[in-house]
Amino acid sequence: MSEGMKKRMIVVLVIFFAVALGITGKLGYEQLFNASKLESGALNARLREIDIKANRGTIYDRNGDPLAISIASQSVYINPKLIRKEDQRENTEKRQDKDEVIQSLASILEIDASEIEEKVEKDVSFAYIKRRITDEQAEALKELKYTGVYFLEESRRSYPKGSLASHIIGFAGIDNQGLNGIELQYDNTLLGTSGKFLMEYDGVGNELPNATEKYVPSEPGCDLYLTIDETIQYVVERELKKVVQEQNAASATALVMDVKTGALLAMGNYPDYDPNDYGAVDSSVWSNFAVNGLYEPGSTFKILTTAMVLEERVTSADENFYCPGYQYIGKMKMNCHKKIGHGAETFTQGVANSCNPVFVEVSRRLGMNKFYDYLEGFGMTKPTGLDLPGEADSLIVPEKTAVPYDLAAMSIGQSNAFTPIQMITAISSVANGGKLMKPYIVEKIMDPDGNLVKETKPEVVRQVISEETAREVWTILETVVSSGTGKQGQVEGYKIAGKTGTAEKVANGGYSARARVVSFAGFAPADAPQIACLVIVDEPIDAHGGSTAGPVFKNIMEDTLRYLEVPKEVTLQETQKVEEVAVPDISGSNPMDAIEAIKAVGLTPIVETQGEMLYTFVPAEGTKVQKTGNVYLYCGSAEGTQVVMPSLYGRTIKEVDRILAGMGLSGTMNGSGLCTGQSIEAGQLVDKGTALFVDFGTISTAPTEIEENLDGAIDASESSGADSEENLGEEVVLDTDTEQTSPMGSEPIWD
Repeated sequence: MSEGMKKRMIVVLVIFFAVALGITGKLGYEQLFNASKLESGALNARLREIDIKANRGTIYDRNGDPLAISIASQSVYINPKLIRKEDQRENTEKRQDKDEVIQSLASILEIDASEIEEKVEKDVSFAYIKRRITDEQAEALKELKYTGVYFLEESRRSYPKGSLASHIIGFAGIDNQGLNGIELQYDNTLLGTSGKFLMEYDGVGNELPNATEKYVPSEPGCDLYLTIDETIQYVVERELKKVVQEQNAASATALVMDVKTGALLAMGNYPDYDPNDYGAVDSSVWSNFAVNGLYEPGSTFKILTTAMVLEERVTSADENFYCPGYQYIGKMKMNCHKKIGHGAETFTQGVANSCNPVFVEVSRRLGMNKFYDYLEGFGMTKPTGLDLPGEADSLIVPEKTAVPYDLAAMSIGQSNAFTPIQMITAISSVANGGKLMKPYIVEKIMDPDGNLVKETKPEVVRQVISEETAREVWTILETVVSSGTGKQGQVEGYKIAGKTGTAEKVANGGYSARARVVSFAGFAPADAPQIACLVIVDEPIDAHGGSTAGPVFKNIMEDTLRYLEVPKEVTLQETQKVEEVAVPDISGSNPMDAIEAIKAVGLTPIVETQGEMLYTFVPAEGTKVQKTGNVYLYCGSAEGTQVVMPSLYGRTIKEVDRILAGMGLSGTMNGSGLCTGQSIEAGQLVDKGTALFVDFGTISTAPTEIEENLDGAIDASESSGADSEENLGEEVVLDTDTEQTSPMGSEPIWD
């Protein structure tokens, strides 16, 4: 061998040994220092990881009754590679056919076979067939003992009370994720920590015999205890369903709040849905109007206006006003819902009568800046921060662009739109001695071991009005229910403070006299409030807050007070023991002297038609009337040949005959009972001697209950063309020929 060849061989051998030594050194290093890492990597390459969702925490009501729970269920998955093999069954002579497996799965699980076949043909080693199957389906499949068909235990959400509180609780999806309501708002709290299930496969996807399996258990989520009371929630939903069905209404909403803490005891909407099958209804039904919706509150907002003007001392409970049926704001005219006016009345009576001109006047005195200050003070300018998703923001006329007419409209609950949760929170602040509380719906959070994680404490946002003013408002609102438009909200044994509302809705760019939202808001007991309730009914047949929303409020409040064992203040017999006085003989008196004589005996004069001469009055002289009751005066011109047609609604035949005779009119009486209609509309100017037809029958409400505020039809356009016979709300009239002065006083309004 030549010397050159030897040298080359030596070089090759050196290189070979160097490489071998390097490899050996590397292997030794890895074995000594990275063995565990390599072993883990190899194992991971052979393991299939399945995520196991944790049990969501339970949602309870305030008394510990479960409203949302997690229950165990099984899911079916397959190893498609094993399903596709020709013979998969050991220790048996029967061969397992792929098509047989597909058809069996499809039949038992009620799935289209083509969907299963598509998954079987995929080049994967894991595919879900169906999640959360029934126990019967799982048992049927297990009996078939198919190779490549496996079961995994998961949890699914269940709502044992069905549709109860569905808009509050919401629902969770198939992967345990919160999708609506509390389930969404507190998703991270309820979710818990997912577990893992690891299985070992060979390189072609076969499950290895005696293979490594690893199970990492999940950790359940925390439990929530709501402020909602299941019993009160049931009462609310029962009444909402009833009124929607009876009134053929579009929807209804109600809230019940503890005024001392801001805790919601109930919150309901109808139509509702079953969260166990939330996909069965249109997604619009999932929305919680109490939090996500906006509406113009109408006269229920007058509770807040009353609080504002009394706090600022721009009026007093017993200040005298006069309502002729309208009020001018500059050259624009706003009608009262009672077109012929309420006549002489105190501020308290103006609230009880829901008299728009009174509120226009007192809001003018309050002023624009103060009004907006109180809007902010009552929490009406921003969301309340309630712990539910999607709370809407209010829509308010910007202060910098607001004009005097806007102030008048806003004072009676039109032009601005608020959420129901804003309204009940603000009204509760009046009931709570002027303290505005932050509303909440989750009382506490507990971990899986029963340890307290978090507890919600009542939070005072601010003092909006003084306790003295709040008590004045309580007294005034009690008269609304005892003798005003809110009589149908009375609850036997309790003094109730409340207010009716009827607002016309915006439709096609303007207000619609036929599309109305009626409401009733109040609290009890009136002299020591504990519970507040707000009821809203959208587009009922009977579009009056008193006669439609009033009974709903009454039933909810009655059952709630009884359930909470709030002591009764008075018995029905005690409430009937009231002082009575006789109507004085005021025949021949001029109207002013008649008014003073009526007041002198403790009765309330109501001027039905105006003029310098008293024609007649009802009840007749000598009639015993409950003290503070009303005496209705019918006046007119001393020399004229025409009179204003009076309203006869709710009067007896004897009273109608007295009224018509006193005014120089005549009537043909049809039927019996109380007046239900008249052939000539009230407020029209007619000749003396005119004859009309008057119908009598049974009516469910007294005149004051029908004569509530319809706070809509606000149209500042000169070409509005509103039909006064159809539009019972605030009608705007532009008069450019004359300077108008306030019918409530001598000074001009909105100069």
